[in-house]
Amino acid sequence: MIGARDNVARDVGRTKKYPIHCIECGKQEVRPAVVARNVQKNHDGRVYDLSISGLPVTRCGACGEIFFTADSDERIAAALRDCMGLLTPEQIRGNLEMLKLNQKEAAERLGVAAETMSRWLSGAMIQSRAMDNLLRGFFAYPELREKLRPGERDRWFGVMARKPA
Repeated sequence: MIGARDNVARDVGRTKKYPIHCIECGKQEVRPAVVARNVQKNHDGRVYDLSISGLPVTRCGACGEIFFTADSDERIAAALRDCMGLLTPEQIRGNLEMLKLNQKEAAERLGVAAETMSRWLSGAMIQSRAMDNLLRGFFAYPELREKLRPGERDRWFGVMARKPA
């Protein structure tokens, strides 16, 4: 699993000049590296084993300690989406553009906060399998998009067994 100290160098690759000091051994030997790594990632209540080649990290040349960066996190998230078969931020954005919907409108219809939609589109958050299924249905079926219009929602939509009158 990814530990807390794995994110210590989160943005190091974008702001620091190398080499930098290692938080493990204290030597100034940490530099960017590209590695193959097996990572376990917990998402949606399940642990996924991901094998990632070409993972950008920083590594200490003295003690060998590896630190994940923001670039590492992005690659891990992409590998997780791929493993789970989830829509990517680019696919979600492209579908919204094709439907001529903005983030706020889509969020209202899907019943999520506008901030949640923003996080999905930026890649800051990975949607659950259930939300991915809803997104796919929303994009694929005009009838579903119509049924999910705010203010026009039929309270019996999707109810298979209604209470007798």
